[in-house]
Amino acid sequence: METQTFSPDIEKALADFLTDHPHLADRHAALSDILKAYFSANGYLPTHQEGKRPDQLDATNDD
Repeated sequence: METQTFSPDIEKALADFLTDHPHLADRHAALSDILKAYFSANGYLPTHQEGKRPDQLDATNDD
């Protein structure tokens, strides 16, 4: 597998992320973790949380 290199600031941020997350085995695992978090936070992946999405909320589902 070929390793992609990024701009120096992104490479530094990735190295810092790996340092702060020692449970991640390598940069591939770190990138996967970062992408999953981003995609989940922005609605591209399900968050596995129960409830309604913000666009589905209205006064009829207030408790």
